[in-house]
Amino acid sequence: MACPAVTTGQGFLTETLSHLDCQAQIVGSYGFQSLANSGSPASSLLTALLTLFVALFGIRLLFGRRVGPGDAVGAVLKIGIVLTLALSWPAFRTLAYDTVLHGPAQLGATIGGDALPELGDGLAGRLQQVDDGIIALTQVGSGRQVGSLDVPGEQPGSFQGIALQDESALGYGRTIFLGATIGMLGALRIAAALLLALTPVIAGLLLFDVTRGIFAGWLRGLVLTALGSLGISLLLAIEVAVMEPWLEDALNRRTLGYATPGAPTELLALSLGFALAGFTLLAVLTRVAFQNSWPMASWLQPAVHAEPVPTERTVPAVLDRSSDLPVHSRAVAVSEAMMATIRREERFDDRREGRRLSEVAVRGGGPVTATAGGAGGAQALGSSYRRNSRRASGAHQRRNDTR
Repeated sequence: MACPAVTTGQGFLTETLSHLDCQAQIVGSYGFQSLANSGSPASSLLTALLTLFVALFGIRLLFGRRVGPGDAVGAVLKIGIVLTLALSWPAFRTLAYDTVLHGPAQLGATIGGDALPELGDGLAGRLQQVDDGIIALTQVGSGRQVGSLDVPGEQPGSFQGIALQDESALGYGRTIFLGATIGMLGALRIAAALLLALTPVIAGLLLFDVTRGIFAGWLRGLVLTALGSLGISLLLAIEVAVMEPWLEDALNRRTLGYATPGAPTELLALSLGFALAGFTLLAVLTRVAFQNSWPMASWLQPAVHAEPVPTERTVPAVLDRSSDLPVHSRAVAVSEAMMATIRREERFDDRREGRRLSEVAVRGGGPVTATAGGAGGAQALGSSYRRNSRRASGAHQRRNDTR
C-alpha cells in the first residue's frame, strides 16, 4: 500500500497530513499482523510467557499454597485478554485500532457540533484553506509600500514596520502554523501506530506482577494518544474557526486598496498562541493519562489470604490445637520463670515460719506474737485468720507430760 506523495505549493498541508495518516495505519495494522504471525519472534515470546505463567500457577498448587476462586478466575481472564489482544486481529481492530485512530474524530464531531468545522478529512481541507489564505496575504502584503514613494531630494515614506518587518512576521507566522499542526498531529499518529504495532509483545507482560507496570504504561500511552488526538483536533478546529474570517477580512481590505499594517503581527500572534495552547493541552492530557492513582483492575492483582482473627467464640477451638499456639519469646519465658521462682520461695518461707511459730506455741503454752520492731511484725496477706499453733489433743498432752 503506497501512501500519497507530498508536493510543494498548494495542497502541501493536506498531502502531508494524509501521508502521516496513511503511514500510521500501515504501521499499526501491518506491524501488528506481522508480529502476530506464528513464526515471528513476538509469537515465540508470547508462547514462552504463557507456558511460564501456567507452570508457576501449577507449582503454587503443588506446594499447597491457597488458591481461591478469585485467583483462578483472574488467571483465566488474564490469559483470555492476552490471547485476544495478541492473536485476534478482528477483535483487536474493534477494541484498540479503530478506537485510537478513528474514534477521536467521531467523538470530536459529536462534541463540536455545527459550531466547529468538520473533523477528520474535512478538517485537513479547512486547514489547507487557511494555509492558502496565508500565502495570498503574504503575496499582497500589508500595503505599507503604497505610502513609500521615492522622490528625489526628499526623505522616503516612513510607513514601515517598527517592531517586526512584514515579510518576517508573515513568514514566521506561516512557519509556526505549519510546524505546530504537522508536529502535534504527526507525533500523536506515529506514537499511536507504534503502540498498536507492539501489542503482541506487550500483551504477554500482563501475566506477571513484575512486568504488569509496562503493560499499564502501554495502555496509558494508548489513552494519551486517543485523548491527545481528540484535544488537538478540537483545538485545530477552533483555530480554523478563528483564522478563516480573519484572513477573509484582511484579503478583502487589501483588495479594496486599504492597508493592513497590523496583519503580519496578528498572524504571528495567532499562530504562536495556538501552538503554545496545543503543547500545553498535550501536557495536561499527559498528566491525566499518567496519573499516579490510576490503579489496575482488582482482579488483576493476586489475592492475599489473611488468617482469621480469633474471637471470643473461636478462642477455645484455637487453644485446643497445641500446634497453633503462639511461641513465647525468650524474654517472656525468662520473666515467667523468675516470677514462678519468687512465688515458690514465698510459699516456702510462709510454711517454714508457720512451723516455727507452731513449735514455739506448743512448747511455751501459747501463741507467740511478734513485736512491732521484730522481723515477724509484717504478716502476709490473710495470715491473721490462719491458725498458727499445732492442734493437739488432751491424751497427746498427758503423754508428753509423762515423758
